Amino acid sequence: MQLRELIPSPLQPAARRVYQRARAELDRQVHERPSAAYRRQVTVGTSLPGFLDFAEELCANGAVVVPDFFDAERLAEMREEFQRLVDTNPRNARAEAERSVHIPTARFPETRLFSELALEPNILALVQYYWGKPVVLNGTGGTRYEPAEIEDGGSNQWHHDGKRKQVRVFLFMSDVPPDGQCTLYVPGSHKIFHYDVSHSRLSEEDVMQTGNIGRCAGPAGSVAIIDTNLAHRANRNPGPRRDTWNYAFRAPKPVSTQLNKVPELHPEVVAQLTPEQRRIVRLT
Repeated sequence: MQLRELIPSPLQPAARRVYQRARAELDRQVHERPSAAYRRQVTVGTSLPGFLDFAEELCANGAVVVPDFFDAERLAEMREEFQRLVDTNPRNARAEAERSVHIPTARFPETRLFSELALEPNILALVQYYWGKPVVLNGTGGTRYEPAEIEDGGSNQWHHDGKRKQVRVFLFMSDVPPDGQCTLYVPGSHKIFHYDVSHSRLSEEDVMQTGNIGRCAGPAGSVAIIDTNLAHRANRNPGPRRDTWNYAFRAPKPVSTQLNKVPELHPEVVAQLTPEQRRIVRLT
């Protein structure tokens, strides 16, 4: 006999809510709790100057920008590959109306360069330090924002991503000035645990009462990392074009939410993966 058959029908919705909250609480207490020992282990293996400063800022605020992460040669390669993907991207009437280009996860197997960069060791180390445990790739894609005034809606309004703890990494291939089309966020709001993730949109009034808005801004070649549980939003405006590639990472096996479909990498990258890299991209 199933549990629902033991509970009278009028009580089933309440029982379901209690069950869902208990599952969420398990994620809060176990799945999202970092290990100090794991963080120390990650720190030993990194070569990024100022690693701990960046890592602790990420933990405290829920966001950090590492300026000039990529050198000029690598940045040029990224820009060339990104432009190739933009030029060959299928037309999308909605995106065009918003003067944007969205390169979906489905095209990830076409790009060897961005497949390789998903496993960049120092970026991964920051992500793993923040989580305090091993992580897995949970999504990827590219976005171009042309200068445009866009009405609030979608990602262009205050929200969290409805995944609870999730790290998203942005690779800047264009300058992203503070008054341009940078991501806005509320520092520290990543620490709010949302038991109900079905309503992820936030009111402008509530957000502005915090009086402290952060900006993910930096020169081309920089890397921004945020916890998408933050109150955050896109900031579409007439500022300069913004080109970014992004990766999402979560810890494996959440209880109360689901991971996205496994992103497929470029086959030549897959052929060279180490066992640990295969675990990260969920090919084990």
